[in-house]
Amino acid sequence: MAKEKLILIGNGMAGVRCIEEILHYDPGRFSISVFGSENHLNYNRILLSSILQGKSSLENLTIHKSDWYVKNQIELFKNETVMKLNTAKKKITTNKNRKVSYDKLILATGSTPYVPPLPGCSKEGVMTFRTIEDCRQIIHSSKKGENAVVIGGGLLGLEAAQGLIHLGMDVHVVHNAARIMNKQLDSKAANLLQRSLEKQGMKFLLEKETQSFEGSSRVERVIFKDGTELPADLVIIAAGVRPNIKLAQDCGIKTNRGIMVNDFMQTSIPDIYAVGECAEHRGMVYGLVKPLYEQGKVLAKHICGKFTEEYKGSILSSKLKISGTEVFSAGELFEKGYRKALTLYDEDEQTYKKIVFKHNKMAGFLLMGDIKDHVRLLDMMEKKKDFSDEEKLLLLNSSKKEYSISSMAQTGIVCNCNGVTKKAIAEAVLTKGLKTAEEVTEYTKASGTCGGCKPLVEELLYYIKSDGFHEDIEPETLCACTDLSEEEVVEEIQLRGLQSVEGIFTDLGWRKEKGCPICVPALHYILRMTVPDYEGDGQSVFVGETHNAVREANGTYTIKPQIYLGETNSSQLQRIADVAEQYSIPEIVISNDGRIMLKGIQEEDLQKIWQSLNMKLIPIHDNNSVSITLLTGFKGCGCENGTSKKLAVQLQKKTEYLVSPNRLEIGIASCIHGRAGFGVKDIGVIRLRQCWEIYIGGNAGFQLKAGELLAIASTEKEAEEVICTLVQYFRESAKYLESVSEWTERIGLIHLREVVFDVELRKLLIQRLAEDSYNCRQKLPVF
Repeated sequence: MAKEKLILIGNGMAGVRCIEEILHYDPGRFSISVFGSENHLNYNRILLSSILQGKSSLENLTIHKSDWYVKNQIELFKNETVMKLNTAKKKITTNKNRKVSYDKLILATGSTPYVPPLPGCSKEGVMTFRTIEDCRQIIHSSKKGENAVVIGGGLLGLEAAQGLIHLGMDVHVVHNAARIMNKQLDSKAANLLQRSLEKQGMKFLLEKETQSFEGSSRVERVIFKDGTELPADLVIIAAGVRPNIKLAQDCGIKTNRGIMVNDFMQTSIPDIYAVGECAEHRGMVYGLVKPLYEQGKVLAKHICGKFTEEYKGSILSSKLKISGTEVFSAGELFEKGYRKALTLYDEDEQTYKKIVFKHNKMAGFLLMGDIKDHVRLLDMMEKKKDFSDEEKLLLLNSSKKEYSISSMAQTGIVCNCNGVTKKAIAEAVLTKGLKTAEEVTEYTKASGTCGGCKPLVEELLYYIKSDGFHEDIEPETLCACTDLSEEEVVEEIQLRGLQSVEGIFTDLGWRKEKGCPICVPALHYILRMTVPDYEGDGQSVFVGETHNAVREANGTYTIKPQIYLGETNSSQLQRIADVAEQYSIPEIVISNDGRIMLKGIQEEDLQKIWQSLNMKLIPIHDNNSVSITLLTGFKGCGCENGTSKKLAVQLQKKTEYLVSPNRLEIGIASCIHGRAGFGVKDIGVIRLRQCWEIYIGGNAGFQLKAGELLAIASTEKEAEEVICTLVQYFRESAKYLESVSEWTERIGLIHLREVVFDVELRKLLIQRLAEDSYNCRQKLPVF
């Protein structure tokens, strides 16, 4: 099968990370070409300020060397800019008049520095700080003069100014706002930061507006609108960036501030995606690494045809990378409306901490001087944890006690840019024998992007190697037959196109030739979910709705007539009784869900029994079925239950042929008088006067647990949609034999609500449930 042609426009961090993800999910799908305007390999732009500050070298910036492109059969065109994009003919044209066709295309054109149209801005010595060439020019120009002016007191401007001080220049930072980093810091933090930077030699002119740059051929001074001026041998403009959208605009792709994309990073033109700083998602343009990498993962899965949740946006965070001054901020930092803040300032330690809450959830935080707690706080904010007043105060005062890496949860994120957890690093160190932070970075990518978490990585490495490390870091494998987790097995099945249990055993290096009682049923379930034409585990016989059975261990068969909600009639019962008597069926059993099962049928009688019975039969999956129970009020309560019965029957018809990771019990209470028991179902539904309340995660087992209220539906149709969404999402995302209660606890109630209330995702999941149900009716295993 011929490969599809994929073109990436932009050889930057976001685009190439997206290519990495595509190579991971479907390495043989595309023939890939990459066009980059710079004459360099893919490099880490975030570390450019570290070059000026003397912490790194230009050679250390490269992320992927030439052999990576060669190994992955990627055509790289450096120093070549795409000038024209013909979306009708699916062809690009470069500045070298090269014309290349594509099937899919990714725009990762990044952004360009904003240069105010001021007189003299084109003079020699006036430059921006964005690329390797900019960095080289700044270093070269710093040797020709003493005075430098940085226009812009934001994150990039301050880091550039620190670099110029390191290069021996006298530096003024000019900012048009009343405080530096005014978008990321409040007044208190900005004043503390300014005082700290002034001690390092940085000078500030605030609320100053530049009028022009003057000099002969080269800049010599900066003139301000208030008539004052500063001598300048070098000027760096760090006044923000603008998404590079011209190519998209010229070919008719919808743009606003950036290239407009949907939740799968698709543009308004089919087969064209956008990612990174050039993309605008839900009105936001992101310039930070973590959101761009999150976008790239969603794009990669979607373009490879894999299931993926939508990209829903990211929490904005920033970290100042200047020696001797640590600052981290995330989320909303300013009190407004329902947002209230708690602050703590330690004058002796020169630390400042501010946490903003909205409706008892963390909306943002700011750390200065001591930022070790930022990983834990960011994790809590992303999980939308509720805080009591006492917990809020404990959070605020946590900086008073020594932070310990040992107290960090194994699921805690150490590297936000690349999403690397404490457990992932510990596993790598213990299993691969890693000894240095550099080895950890190479193997896990932790601290390999912005480098901000390197001290935390080093601290964790020291802790793992110490006598005080006693944590159990057992890899969560599917079973003892493999070192792969369930997620990794699913991924390998999809990547390799495996279609049988035997193929999995062979290709994935199973230790036991025939597997074990844990992995064999799990693999059959996984294959049933991932391979459309999978023929099953050999235990099911399925010819059609009226012709199916399950083979028991003793060689006989069991059939189960479909009786919706356990309600039958004399005709059906007579037919069942006649068949049982005629063929001497030894066992007639009433199942837990109110249906009749005929057990002990001989194989030679199956065809005749099917014809005589002529009833819809349903497959029996004791531990993997969807069971629906109607819970009615006591006799004489007078409440109408017809609507609830209708909903229950509709759900039974939609789910009767489906398998699930574990038995899924749905209880529907027709009124307040029938609520006993519905609250401990996996999914509990109760009909009230004007709405339906839907609960999730109940447990009727040994550890009795009531479900939590997930959603309120105003109509029967909406209730049905919510329940079907939950059923399908559980089928697709739960681990094999994971209960709904465990699944709910693992992924979180907030996340489930986001899934349920996302209209487009809800439609998609309901559609897939219908497709799965249809496929199961049409083609199940025949033996």
